[in-house]
Amino acid sequence: MNKEVKTLDAIMTMVCRYYSIDKKLVLGKKRDREIVMARQMFCWLSRRYTRSTFKLMGEYINRNHATVLHSVRKVEELIDFDRELKYDRDTIVDMNPQLNNISNLIYNIEKVSKYNLYMYDIDGFGKVDTLRGVKYFELISALGEPTLKYHEEGDKSTCTWVVTFGNRVYTIYDWKTYDREYTINELNTWSIGGVSSLVYFKDALMNLIDASLVSLNK
Repeated sequence: MNKEVKTLDAIMTMVCRYYSIDKKLVLGKKRDREIVMARQMFCWLSRRYTRSTFKLMGEYINRNHATVLHSVRKVEELIDFDRELKYDRDTIVDMNPQLNNISNLIYNIEKVSKYNLYMYDIDGFGKVDTLRGVKYFELISALGEPTLKYHEEGDKSTCTWVVTFGNRVYTIYDWKTYDREYTINELNTWSIGGVSSLVYFKDALMNLIDASLVSLNK
């Protein structure tokens, strides 16, 4: 059993203990209210406190990644209005201070593939921040190939990464270079797009880039 699965096991144990529910029920197909709540809380806690991808979390609870994403968003949407849900979350976190040592928020950055882009509305995004001192190959190392590449003459951007960070979506893109070769070989200043700025996102992205370069150089 790898470290990530052990971490998910630990969170599942916390959730099942709190709701007094057998793990088999959470992993099963039943949709009783408390079972669904426990399942959604597991997804939210795993997303918030671990490095696990939606795919891995989905495999762990016998669901697909879209179901996990829906569960995380559901908790995020209701947490400020549903007193019971907020109480459950706060109590689980308070009862398990080790959650804060399970992982680091930086690993919650996840690239959106072009095949899943339809799930996100980025058309209304504006520039919310600037990423400086980073080259194209460093973004590739941390995030993989860009979600979108543009090849038409006159395009104001030649490439864009679309990423999720917690329950938010951001884009990272070049702007008005009009030259893909320059973007790949010379550019070190990138635009960050979104609905609103989040100071932790840029810090998290820089830490993720640093971590990926360390792994690359091993």
